Amino acid sequence: MADGWGEVFHRNRLVPPSGQTVRLAVENHLTASHGFQLSLSRITAAHLPQDLSAEEDLTYQLRMTLFDRKLQHFFGKTWKSSPQKMKNSKIPFNEVLYLHTSLLLPSTLVVVELVSLSPKPDGSHLALGRGFTILELFTNRPEGPSTDGDRRLNLHHGSPRGLLHPSLKDSVDCKDNLSTVYL
Repeated sequence: MADGWGEVFHRNRLVPPSGQTVRLAVENHLTASHGFQLSLSRITAAHLPQDLSAEEDLTYQLRMTLFDRKLQHFFGKTWKSSPQKMKNSKIPFNEVLYLHTSLLLPSTLVVVELVSLSPKPDGSHLALGRGFTILELFTNRPEGPSTDGDRRLNLHHGSPRGLLHPSLKDSVDCKDNLSTVYL
């Protein structure tokens, strides 16, 4: 019975968007099916410690979650990449992610977090955030999001949970208040 409980829990970890977000999208006719393809090749991680002799089993993982900037609310299900080892200050991911949303609001963001995973004696992993970045899906700015080709993303110090801080609630571009990790 214990295994069935765990499976049900993991299948139902989806956090729905706020009712206010859905209502706003419907009122402004900003609901339609829209899909995205994100191709993630590698992370250059010169800011991470390179002496891994004590941590031979250390791996890295990308995690992505949708975030409503206006309401400061994470929603959806967090996607996790397969764990990868660092080689010569680079972490190769070579992942293609497809995501879908019907909420076409400028406040909808994708938050990408880099996490290090170190094994614990019980077989589980200790996850430690190493930085994060934000991707705007829909923007009112004239330059708009990059839709094709290569794009370099800078990681910001800290945890994406910092986006929940009250000082970021009314900011137009929360990236202005974040400290960048220089890669």
